[in-house]
Amino acid sequence: MNRFLLEIITPQRKAFSEEVTSVTVPTPTGLIEVLAKHEPLFTSLADGELKIGAGGKQYFLAIGGGFMEVRPNNTVTVLVSRAVHADEVNETEIKKAMDSAKSLIARKVSGDEMAAAVAILRRSMLELKVARRRKSHPFGNVS
Repeated sequence: MNRFLLEIITPQRKAFSEEVTSVTVPTPTGLIEVLAKHEPLFTSLADGELKIGAGGKQYFLAIGGGFMEVRPNNTVTVLVSRAVHADEVNETEIKKAMDSAKSLIARKVSGDEMAAAVAILRRSMLELKVARRRKSHPFGNVS
């Protein structure tokens, strides 16, 4: 089966670096799936769920916005503000963050405080969705 190198990099770490068969990423206009030997491409990415296909299985990460580059050498680089594997999500902490954000929104705070509460709520919902899809990462402990 055709494979390619996928690297997912955040400002803090290299979240993923393995050969895979596919990656599906969220863009501002919809999802893009990349397979081996894909045409070169550079695109912006939206917050969302990134899906990796490898070995006949699918794995999920919650990502922040960023960029993806598909290079002619069969390498895909994803640069994002954050990337969270399902096994890195602490559901208890996420639920606390969601409750706090919902409380602020219900109090109708304004300005930066409202924007931060909405962003935390969106991010928390996404991470919780990814955590519930898959509880473990097949590629071991990635640093």
